[in-house]
Amino acid sequence: MVTLPPEEVQALREAGRAWGTTPPRAVRDDGSIDPDLAGVEERGRPGERYVRVRRREREGFEAVEPGWLQATLRASEPKTGMARTLSRVRHFLLGAPRQTRQSIHERLTKVKALAVLSSDALSSVAYATEQIMLVLVVAGAAAYGYSLPIMSAILCLLAIVVLSYRQTIRAYPKGGGSYIVASDNLGPLAGLVAGCSLITSYTLTVAVSVASSVDAIVSAAPSTAGLRVQLCAAFVLLLLMGNLRGIRESGSIFAAPTYLFILGMFLMVGVIFVKLATGDLHRSSPRIGQATESLTLVLILRAFASGATALTGVEAISDGVPAFRPPEWLNARRTLTAMGLILGGMFLTITVATYLLGITPQNPASHGYQTVISQLAHAAFSDSFGYIYVAITTTAILVLAGNTAFSDFPRLLFFMARDDYAPHLFRRVGDRLAYSNGIIALAVLATLLILVFRGEVSRLIPLYAIGVFLAFTMSQAGMVARWRRLREPGWRRGLPINVVGVLATGLVFIITGIFKFTQGAWIIVLVVPLLVLTCRAIHSHYNEVRGNLATEIPTSPDKVKPICIVPIADLDGVALQSLAFARSISDNVIAVHVSEDEQDIARMRAKWEAWGNHVPLEIVESQYRALVRPLLRYIDAIDKQHRDDTLVVVLPELVATSWWHQLLHNQSALRLKAALLFRPGTVVVNVPYHLRRVPRARRGLRARPLDDDL
Repeated sequence: MVTLPPEEVQALREAGRAWGTTPPRAVRDDGSIDPDLAGVEERGRPGERYVRVRRREREGFEAVEPGWLQATLRASEPKTGMARTLSRVRHFLLGAPRQTRQSIHERLTKVKALAVLSSDALSSVAYATEQIMLVLVVAGAAAYGYSLPIMSAILCLLAIVVLSYRQTIRAYPKGGGSYIVASDNLGPLAGLVAGCSLITSYTLTVAVSVASSVDAIVSAAPSTAGLRVQLCAAFVLLLLMGNLRGIRESGSIFAAPTYLFILGMFLMVGVIFVKLATGDLHRSSPRIGQATESLTLVLILRAFASGATALTGVEAISDGVPAFRPPEWLNARRTLTAMGLILGGMFLTITVATYLLGITPQNPASHGYQTVISQLAHAAFSDSFGYIYVAITTTAILVLAGNTAFSDFPRLLFFMARDDYAPHLFRRVGDRLAYSNGIIALAVLATLLILVFRGEVSRLIPLYAIGVFLAFTMSQAGMVARWRRLREPGWRRGLPINVVGVLATGLVFIITGIFKFTQGAWIIVLVVPLLVLTCRAIHSHYNEVRGNLATEIPTSPDKVKPICIVPIADLDGVALQSLAFARSISDNVIAVHVSEDEQDIARMRAKWEAWGNHVPLEIVESQYRALVRPLLRYIDAIDKQHRDDTLVVVLPELVATSWWHQLLHNQSALRLKAALLFRPGTVVVNVPYHLRRVPRARRGLRARPLDDDL
């Protein structure tokens, strides 16, 4: 049984007292309307004993209990031919709609969750080592050896972050991403900072992963370099389609490439180490040109900040705890541990193999450009099938890295919309039990980012890590505050882990912000506060709406006194239908005709007299040929005379037989509706008049031009 808040119960009781003097009405006096759409009994001829039952067509509804119908798939299907065709195409591409009760079957196993929620983190090994090298090589060969100490520091940071998020998952078994943890423990503002940082991070995840996958394609097929942006957009579309099918199905589609990539990476470095041990490959010095910068602590910190991109995506499992099968938090922790071990192992072996072979990053603009992974694959397999396998799986995992963002970005927006910090449309669950609006929004934002930066990884990477580590820091700080406030069992062990986590991730955030600021990170520094201000404005609006609705004085139906104003263009079928409807809801009806032509005015008055003058007609002569503004002024003038009454504007609307015919009608009505939308105390009612198709032989027989303007 649902228990309502006391203040809501009190408000409803006050509204009920206002309605108490109004006797209840039947749906129809003759009882011919059945809201439950059930069968209707019909007796036979007078005196007969049998009862004949006539079944009503339920139109796609099933009865649950009196007053409760359940809409079936048929009730959700369109009726028109074009709409049905589009619906079939949609179902073919995305799959048939699923019932809400099937959501339990959309949960992920640990095997699928590792592929869906860890692809971002695992794929980062394809470019993290290269990003370290890109910074070090500017200081010459002397700096090359620092790649191993930097790698060790990043591995320590990875261990700290994984242990910290294990604590977070345990503390928040229903899902504990940075937004929830920071909001719960540090306040709404801190939660917004973390959430907005993740919004930028997830968007960049898709852009960077897709652009990196195209780099892998260009390495294997240099002739595709001119199609970089088009390929990036195509991969984003592929991710969009896959995720709109639902999280479980996207996991089934994308699981195989993830595990094939892991196998390929370990196989590649394994072959390299075997060849080095047997003498088939030899350690070599890196071929680096003349140094352009000095080897300083600043340079080493810059390389560390660039390589820390290996940690992007680690938070995804903590965010996605609700997507796991029960017990959710336990499965999530185990998956996070497995992801950390696999990620650390791949990053360690790839960096060591790169160092031993003396491989250096190449200029993406140079002819025959190859990524570091491509060079390692050449060293291991030459041009054999093994190289092609690594190239294909690397491209696939880099594309699928964006799948992590497509899983968590919509869920983040759902949480923020639930708390009124994002538009409520992001709370909606789509046909396939996925947050479709969030998925589409992410695809649009990532595509725009790719277009702006032309799909170049080197231009996108500087924007990347700063948002990630800001979210990390806020999450760890929230956990520290939680341990100190609640002192739950295990807090003495958990608190030091999260303290180390907040110090480490905060340090990386500061380093990244300083050294990447001039390379483009300033964009994130600017965008995150703007997003926070936007979210606060959204929250303020929803609070205002809630306050207005809560303080609205309950009104009895007997006290509602409508005054109907009906703008008309001519006294024809459309106008007569609208006038009849207005008269049915009020005795106070005024018809208004705006015109600048004296002959038109005279003709309208003559027609009105012939009709019988059943409703008062007011002519507004517009010498300046304006239509909407004189109508609005007239409505204002009537409203001032009766401020306590409800003003109802009844708009006749012509509905054509074809969609393109609509473009030829009702522009004035649309303009007036738009103008009245924000006018307080005004009810706008559309009265549609549906045209019938005229036989071809009778077309062109109209005696005078059709005037459908108001």
